[in-house]
Amino acid sequence: MMKHGGLALSQSKGFTLVEMLIVIAVIAILAGVVLTGVTGFQATARDTRRIGDLKNTQNFLELYYNKCGYYPGGIDAGGDCTTTDPASWSQLEDSMEPDVTSNFPNDPVTGRTYYYGVNGDRLQYVIGAELERDNSVLKDDADGTVYGVDCADAGLIYCIQS
Repeated sequence: MMKHGGLALSQSKGFTLVEMLIVIAVIAILAGVVLTGVTGFQATARDTRRIGDLKNTQNFLELYYNKCGYYPGGIDAGGDCTTTDPASWSQLEDSMEPDVTSNFPNDPVTGRTYYYGVNGDRLQYVIGAELERDNSVLKDDADGTVYGVDCADAGLIYCIQS
């Protein structure tokens, strides 16, 4: 110990408990801000993937149309074309060719699905996905109920129509 003006001063090294608590609190606040920001980016990334998946599906459907003369549905044309009426995304996947189904997209979140609807003569379709965040892309898509698919912007449903 050193004496300074009659008082004994200790020369301890390290941080006090108060200093450590302040540092921990600052780190916790910064981590909370970063994690909150990352969550929004993840939802936006999943929405971007959904829109890309619909564009890829649109390409698959056009290839199917070029081969069969109609979109997947209840017309029996014989040959390799489907004779089932896909009422869900998984049934649409089953009606596509085996080489397409290995690359057929599904929603990145388990338990969620994409949507497919076709008109009576199987010459027009609509495909859709429910987005997690409001997006400017919603302003340019199909609106209302199209071929049994609810494409309302209020529900954050993005639809592509042929």
